[in-house]
Amino acid sequence: MSFQQAQIVRSLSGHDKDQLFCVLALDGSFVLLADGKRRRVENPKRKNVKHVQCVGEFHHPTIEKVRAGEPVRNRELRAALAAIRDEMEV
Repeated sequence: MSFQQAQIVRSLSGHDKDQLFCVLALDGSFVLLADGKRRRVENPKRKNVKHVQCVGEFHHPTIEKVRAGEPVRNRELRAALAAIRDEMEV
């Protein structure tokens, strides 16, 4: 599966298993992920695409900022992922 910037993914392996992340960038067969808490926007996690699963496309103002290439604060990203997590549980 090919990934795109601003997609929401779930980690399938590692210490961060089952956590949601936002794809900030692509790097060959790796994606750069951030959640705004453990993995901040300034220091994204580089993870193999085999170890993440796409959760879907969500239209949240913060995710749209990432898609447009605008800078995003960690607080905004945490709030967006929390809203997405709540939306998925309903």
